[in-house]
Amino acid sequence: MNFGVILPHTKLYGGVKRFLELGNALIDLHQNFTVYTPEGKAPDWFQFNGATKSFAFLKEDSIDVLFTTEAPFIDVLCSANARHKVCYHVRITENMRPFLKQGVEIFACSTNIYLHDRKKYGNDDFKAFGGVDIAKYKPKSDYHVVDRPFCVMAYGRLVEHVKGTKYVVKACEQLYKQGYNIRLLLFDTAVNEKARQLNAGFTCAVPFDFVLDHPFKRNSELFNRADLFVAAERHAGWSNTVCEAMACALPVIATKAGTKDMLIDEETGLLTHRFTFLIRRKIKRMIEDEALRQRLGANACRQVQQFDWHKVARRILAHFSETTDV
Repeated sequence: MNFGVILPHTKLYGGVKRFLELGNALIDLHQNFTVYTPEGKAPDWFQFNGATKSFAFLKEDSIDVLFTTEAPFIDVLCSANARHKVCYHVRITENMRPFLKQGVEIFACSTNIYLHDRKKYGNDDFKAFGGVDIAKYKPKSDYHVVDRPFCVMAYGRLVEHVKGTKYVVKACEQLYKQGYNIRLLLFDTAVNEKARQLNAGFTCAVPFDFVLDHPFKRNSELFNRADLFVAAERHAGWSNTVCEAMACALPVIATKAGTKDMLIDEETGLLTHRFTFLIRRKIKRMIEDEALRQRLGANACRQVQQFDWHKVARRILAHFSETTDV
């Protein structure tokens, strides 16, 4: 089958990353996948194995399944030469009504999105939950911290306040002032000049490393430097960073944003709310309980195996095989 996706660009955003990874998984399963953007520019941070073309080809190419994620592209989607037109709902704030009015099929990237769409729109989305490329992540094995700082990791996308990085930073600062030997590890690849300036100017009252432009294919190495991953997102469809941390068997503290499929409180991680004092308490508990870290990390790694991209791709292929003569 010929799959395609309409994207605004190929920069490092979660919604873009989703389709590059899904595309590679479908290609591994002997399908074709093309990314369509206004400029037709390929990503420079990810090894994408499919084609990248401009919007001009959308009416020329014969496409079996065409995805998009954003309402502004609905006219581009509906005018394309595609048999099946799908909105893969990845951002919980995206308005699905324009798609539903046009008869576009809706895919949900997570239980968070599925429940939201069923409640708000009365729509029963196709459950395309996931994913992560499990093969690219090495599980952590050493949970013992001796004569070194306890490393707390968080996503450093400062330009997006929704990520909640400030709550993690404040919690770590307070613990450091209380005498805990901790170090903060942040990471990001800047997507614009404002983001680059914010990242470069970051400072805080706890020892830290801010890793910039780390090669995506080596993310496992980065996660394995940490003892704990903390995510304080306000809302999300699917939390890529939490899933990747779990694939590395890294214990996690996170909000429910984008984590309903992964984070079972006290079993695969610790659930929190976006309050510094709650995050501080849970980090403190993790620091002081090595057995807890090891148990949650191991359980988390097992939990996310079901969300491997190749499994998601097979579910999508089976769905269209059942609904279409292919």
